[in-house]
Amino acid sequence: MLTSTIARPPASSGAATSLRTLYIAGGLAPLVTLVLYLSELLLIPWDGYPATTENWFALFQHSKMQGLFVLNALDIISIALLGVMFLALFMALRQTAEAPMIIAIFFGLLGVVVFIVPRVAMLSIVSLSDRYAVAASEVERARLLAAGETLGSLGTPTPQTVGFLFMAVAVLIISLVMLRSRRFGRVIAWFGLLASLFTFADHITLIVAPTLSAPLMIASGLFWLPWWVMIGLGLLRLARQETPQSWSDDRVRNRE
Repeated sequence: MLTSTIARPPASSGAATSLRTLYIAGGLAPLVTLVLYLSELLLIPWDGYPATTENWFALFQHSKMQGLFVLNALDIISIALLGVMFLALFMALRQTAEAPMIIAIFFGLLGVVVFIVPRVAMLSIVSLSDRYAVAASEVERARLLAAGETLGSLGTPTPQTVGFLFMAVAVLIISLVMLRSRRFGRVIAWFGLLASLFTFADHITLIVAPTLSAPLMIASGLFWLPWWVMIGLGLLRLARQETPQSWSDDRVRNRE
C-alpha cells in the first residue's frame, strides 16, 4: 500500500512568519499612534479643558463624541499600541543584549498599564453625566458631582506622566542597546536617547522649576514624534527582511 506524504515547511519557517507578523504589527503601531495623537491635537479645543466637573457633564450632554476627544480617550488605544511596539523591539534586539531588553520591556509594558488604567477609569464620567442630567434632587446632583471630581483627580499629571516616564526609561535602555546593534541605526538610537532625556528633564523641572516644564515637554515631543515614525519604518523593514534562513542564522549566532 502506497502512503502519501505531505511536505511540511521546516520549523524555522513558522517561527520566521510569526516574527514577521510581530514586526509588521509593531511597526504599524507607532504610526497609528502618531495619527491618533495628531487627530487629538486637531480636535481638542484650543481654549483648554473644562474647568469644573459641571462643565465636563455639560460637554458630554452636548456631544459624547466631542467629550471623549477632549478627555483624550484615544490615548487608551494609542498607548496600548505602543505595547505591541515594545514587544516587537524586544524580539528585534534581544540577541544584542537580552538582559537589558528584558528590563526595558518590563518598564515599557509597566508604563503602558500605568498610563491606561486611569484613562479607562475616567470613562465612567460619561455615565455620571447621564445620571446627572436626570437627577431628581440637589442631593443626588451633589453626590454625582463629588464622584465626578474624584474621577477628575485621576486626570492630574501624576498618574499619566508616571506611565510615560516608565516608557521613557524603556526607550532609554532600548536606545543604548540600539547603539550596539546594526538593525536600526544610530540616528534612531540618538533620537530615542534625546527624547527620553528631555522627558526626564521635563519631569524634574515640573517639581523644581515648573516654568521650564512646558518648553521641555515641547522639546521632548519634537524628538518623540519622529522617533515613532523611524521605529515604525524600521520594524516594517525588518519584517520585509525576515526569512526562515535569517531566523535560523540569528539562532546560530545567539548560541555562539
